[in-house]
Amino acid sequence: MTIDAALASNRPSPVVHRFGTALRAGWLGLLILGGPVLAQTADSPQAPTETQAEVQFSEAENLLWMTDQLRAVTTPSVITYSFVKDGSYEEGFEDSIEFTISKVHADGMKAASIQFFTGQRNFPVPAVDSTDVNPVLKVYFQGDVYEMNRLTDPDGKSKERWRYFQRRIKFALAEAAKVTPTEIEFDGKKYEAKEIFFEPYVNDPKRAQFEKFATKRYTVVVADDLPGYVYEVRTEVPGEEGAGPLLRERLRIRSVAPFDPDSATPSRGAGIEQKSK
Repeated sequence: MTIDAALASNRPSPVVHRFGTALRAGWLGLLILGGPVLAQTADSPQAPTETQAEVQFSEAENLLWMTDQLRAVTTPSVITYSFVKDGSYEEGFEDSIEFTISKVHADGMKAASIQFFTGQRNFPVPAVDSTDVNPVLKVYFQGDVYEMNRLTDPDGKSKERWRYFQRRIKFALAEAAKVTPTEIEFDGKKYEAKEIFFEPYVNDPKRAQFEKFATKRYTVVVADDLPGYVYEVRTEVPGEEGAGPLLRERLRIRSVAPFDPDSATPSRGAGIEQKSK
């Protein structure tokens, strides 16, 4: 069975080139890997069910989705990330992401907003009043699976294929991701960090249907004591032996600055995980 036959659906979904056109607002509200929501809402159950309590998450899943990612932010701050895409397959670009924590509540939760890319690539995300999640990872990975859909379906006939790639990432994080202690340096300070590495498609039984991109590798570096938690996300599709990468992306923290309310810009759209107090 082909990927598209396995994912046949009557519901259309948007496929974009790194947010070059607007995504349907509600979709980013879905957790990228289909696991439990990181933040409860007022209507969510306050205690896990027996089935939920039995779920065992891998170290990689816990590091990426199940931790307070903003605990190192103790004062209102603006965290800026740089983004670079290059490689021989298609034209690249550079852009930036700005994550703003505008208020730190007494309980440690944060009021926050994010501007993910600028200009036509910008994906609007609404501000929230209470969160402990850095949405950079979630937005990035959602865009990544849409990109895989676009790259492997240039004719635009299989708009649900991204779900397959999403599933493969989920399985890789649950079963095969490698977590390695490492040390990073940012703004003159060293941090103990964890590097999460995974290749979700390398052993995929359907890789022949997208062989050119089947060796894509992912690396995420996070640090508990780093403001915003996320240090770097890298992806690479290697080229032929002796050649440079076919595709390569790098998102990395660039700066942390005090929040200036007089220069704040409202954010619109759909997506930061929010917790009820």
